[in-house]
Amino acid sequence: MMDSGKIQKIESVISLMKKKTGINIQNFKPTFLERRINHRMRDLGISDFDKYVDILLTSVNESENLYDSFSINVTKFFRDPFVWKTFENQILPNFYNDSDFSSIDLWSCGSATGEEVYSISILLDKHLKKKHMKYNIIGTDINENAIQTAKQGIYKKEKISNVNSQELQTYFDVLPDERYKIKSEFKKNIRLERLDLLQTTGKYFDIIFCRNVLIYYDRQAHEILFKKFFSLLKKDGILILGQDESMIGTNGKNYFNLLYPRERIYQKKKF
Repeated sequence: MMDSGKIQKIESVISLMKKKTGINIQNFKPTFLERRINHRMRDLGISDFDKYVDILLTSVNESENLYDSFSINVTKFFRDPFVWKTFENQILPNFYNDSDFSSIDLWSCGSATGEEVYSISILLDKHLKKKHMKYNIIGTDINENAIQTAKQGIYKKEKISNVNSQELQTYFDVLPDERYKIKSEFKKNIRLERLDLLQTTGKYFDIIFCRNVLIYYDRQAHEILFKKFFSLLKKDGILILGQDESMIGTNGKNYFNLLYPRERIYQKKKF
């Protein structure tokens, strides 16, 4: 339990961020905000919280730097392979074997540096081109630097350890420094942009990936987001959460059925 003194300090940062940038960060968990503030203080070489508030107040860039630090870019291609196997073998066929679908729209929220977006793209390209189906993927993140890295699509070997040899040959170019770059032709159906998860994309989707993002938000935000995902998903739409995330104790159960418990794959309810 966080003491009242720490809570007051964090609330002062929340208020200052709102005043300076218009960005509302109050739906992040206080413990998460504390870790991110401490991270920025270490980067700046300071240990005094009041001094950090002064920097936040006077610096042109610090509010942006703090906000960017909220994006945790710990990921790789096909993270949690069993989830992707179920997605490929159980979820995707329901779309490409249905004559009502001519295209699939997907949203990867919290797309970080692009590994999830390109993992989705690889599977869709493998299966949909045989059916002459189109797809569109939107990847969003609050960190502009992460978005720019995703647009470059260049990755170290450890990031692609779950990519098989055929996929490597088909979808990547090998660079001289032994990094791997997504081939440009497989980027054409992907749009990457900076967006706060609590904002709207203005589109509707067949599938939403929201993996390992909700863990940084409080319960109030979960309630808002599950309702939002329900409204943004088309009929029978699919929502995929992270391994440490669920709808237990939230309003999510009112909007979604749990299809695959281990994989955290949900389907929009019919009303």
